[in-house]
Amino acid sequence: MKRPRLIPPADAVAEITQRLAIINANPQLNALLGVNPNALAEAAQYQSLRRRGQLTGPLHGVPLIVKDNIACAGLPLTLGCAALAQLRASTDALVVRRLRQAGAIILARANMSEFAFDVRSRSSLGGDVRHPHFPTLTAGGSSGGSAAAVAAGMAEGALGTDTGGSIRIPCSYTGLVGLRPRVRRGQMEGIAPLSLSKDTVGPMVHSVQDAALLHAIIHGQMPSAVEPVSLKGVRLGAIRVLEGEDPDQLAVWYDALATLRRQGATLVDIDLPILPEVASATCLSLYEFRVAFDAWLQQHPGAPADLGAIVASGQFLPEFRPLLTQMLTCERLRTPPWLAGRQLRRRLRQTLGLLAEKGRLDGFVYPTVGRIPYSLEKMPPGCAPELAAISGFAAITLPCGTTPTGFPVGLEILAPGGEESALLALAAACETAFSLA
Repeated sequence: MKRPRLIPPADAVAEITQRLAIINANPQLNALLGVNPNALAEAAQYQSLRRRGQLTGPLHGVPLIVKDNIACAGLPLTLGCAALAQLRASTDALVVRRLRQAGAIILARANMSEFAFDVRSRSSLGGDVRHPHFPTLTAGGSSGGSAAAVAAGMAEGALGTDTGGSIRIPCSYTGLVGLRPRVRRGQMEGIAPLSLSKDTVGPMVHSVQDAALLHAIIHGQMPSAVEPVSLKGVRLGAIRVLEGEDPDQLAVWYDALATLRRQGATLVDIDLPILPEVASATCLSLYEFRVAFDAWLQQHPGAPADLGAIVASGQFLPEFRPLLTQMLTCERLRTPPWLAGRQLRRRLRQTLGLLAEKGRLDGFVYPTVGRIPYSLEKMPPGCAPELAAISGFAAITLPCGTTPTGFPVGLEILAPGGEESALLALAAACETAFSLA
């Protein structure tokens, strides 16, 4: 299993100085929208406490990146949108408050897909987030800035939000571990909404252990080391229809499945007849965004009055105008399309739960995305990320190999029901298997 990296530094000032040097050397990645101007001063305070033997928590002096739709008191809160460029957060989001209580330093705000709409990260404030190792390619989205920053070494961990794959897609592209926790409405306090039915917040890191650490902290739990399960006797449902047609990615995927078998796992081919409905379903965010976003704007003095005012200002990516205009027509919930989306959610949960029960499955596995990107433009990832997003179940992506060009390939594990602990233990076992292959 990979060595954890989220460890309190011996010298917090030196740590922040080193990370700032990496940030300053990589402006072309467009990974960040701004650096915390107080980061070095905060590091000095943590270093002073360390010298007195007073560690504040498991993240004492650890720098982290936070996606710019998550409120950090005193810092801008822009969602990548030019119309919100002057908006500043007055209080911390719940998850940020818990990170600070654990000793973390919020080093910078990550660029993102404007409003968190897209599966590549492009914003009117920050431009395109570029992949740190393949700069002509997108880093994915909508949490692409968080992923690019971590992959480039600007920090060892970041927070992103995931509505339809926004943590898992960029983590797959950049070779990171990304956890989408199950939906918990209370965890989203202080985070700009996209879809109340699907929004969640989670870690983007280098290892399953680090994902478990951040997950526990932001959920107010006591952190503990993940004990990998033995893959002997584990039964995994492989959803073959999600494998895609990218030959380079498929070769890595088949090798990953072979590795899991060699370690004792049983792979069961799964048919998912409901998948065409999932693929063709209209995203609930189309109907939920305006209602939730208008309420969020009203909580922030100095923000535009509502979504209509932002659209009227024209201060956003022009390519989003058709979508925003359509969203403006959705003035209330509980319309027939919204109810149909909620019904699909229930049916998908039931379908996955029954398949797991009948097959005695510990989880489902499939490639995180349908194919790797080939430009800065939007690369449709397939409907794989939507299985967790629509069902509300927890899912995690972890790297399972690279293509001949060195591009990372992610394997996603979805676990129906329950807490994330069993999913993390299973992911840790798979991570260990891949590291030994």
